[in-house]
Amino acid sequence: MRLDLCQISLQQTQELLRLINSTLQSICCRRFTDEELYSEALRRVLGGQGRRGPRSIFMHRDEGRGVSWGRVFHLRSGEVVEGSEDIIIDPESVYSPSRLTDEVLVSNWRDTCETVDEYQTNFHPRVKSFIGQPITNFIACRIRGDSAGALLAFNYPGEATEYDAGVLLGLAVMIGSLVTLSNGVRETESAFIYTIEALARACEAAEEGTGEHVVRVNRYAGALAANMGLPIDLVEVISYSAQMHDVGKIKIPNAILLKPGVLDEDELRIMKLHPEYGERILGDSPRLQVARDIAISHHENWDGTGYPSGLRGENIPLSGRIVKVADVYDALRSKRSYKPCLSHDEALAVFRGGDGRIDPVRHFDPVVLRTFFEIEHLFARIYESQCSADA
Repeated sequence: MRLDLCQISLQQTQELLRLINSTLQSICCRRFTDEELYSEALRRVLGGQGRRGPRSIFMHRDEGRGVSWGRVFHLRSGEVVEGSEDIIIDPESVYSPSRLTDEVLVSNWRDTCETVDEYQTNFHPRVKSFIGQPITNFIACRIRGDSAGALLAFNYPGEATEYDAGVLLGLAVMIGSLVTLSNGVRETESAFIYTIEALARACEAAEEGTGEHVVRVNRYAGALAANMGLPIDLVEVISYSAQMHDVGKIKIPNAILLKPGVLDEDELRIMKLHPEYGERILGDSPRLQVARDIAISHHENWDGTGYPSGLRGENIPLSGRIVKVADVYDALRSKRSYKPCLSHDEALAVFRGGDGRIDPVRHFDPVVLRTFFEIEHLFARIYESQCSADA
């Protein structure tokens, strides 16, 4: 029996290690919520489907400043479900897991009590109510790191053992370390996005109103990407990368950028260099791949008549096709030194029938264009919410 328990515990620990490895491989590529980090690990430790494990786990988080709370988790049909709302526990209470002094504690009712009923007095009433049956044993482990707290696993089959404790300790270490790492990635991500925003503001500073323009284009592009059903990670990247679409204009002379009239042939040729300048400025970092795709391709046309490369159809990066629609809409709505602004309805008319410069059928990806018409009311709201009175 002891050998069997050891083998089961070893298998569970190996699964946790494999999960840590796969999570670490992807954690630097995207942001995670805490729930995403620990729900799969909880699923592998909780009992069910022929595995040895506890019936319920109470995850306790000590947020400091006198705040201490947790939730009860169960396994139902192979999926982790929360069996409770937040349970607030006074850190000074006898029930508080923060009072746990040992790294791991294993307890079975027969070790300390005459009856199972007497054993119940050890546990917080709300925790007991969500577990839904008398508690016969438990294991408690401390969680270290940014996610400081504790795990309490209840009602292992038969008795809770030191082998079970080893698995739960592995879960506690995994949650603490991965959440700490994820928080560090979030901080790095925030700094990265702030730098992107600062560069966008700097390169747009010469043109009147373009600070608001880049914010709006970000939001338009994010709305389009989300409503096209793209993966959430890609939606997020497009949502902050879109503002880099005109970063190459930082190398265009102000005399051309701010010219009040129509550009002559030489000036237009220079202006059309800004996608290539943008691609060079953004360099070859993998983190800026989407921004680079947007910068180089947002003036390409669906029929191949755009610039700088004359790409057509799906050879144009999807992010560039999305930002093209966002950029054109905002350009139509915005006042410039050489043109007045259009109303939302007037801009819609251009997207439906074109004008002297824009041919919707030839210039826009039909899927992106269809999505635009489905959510055009969102574009109107975004413009109004991110537009100064004199724009």
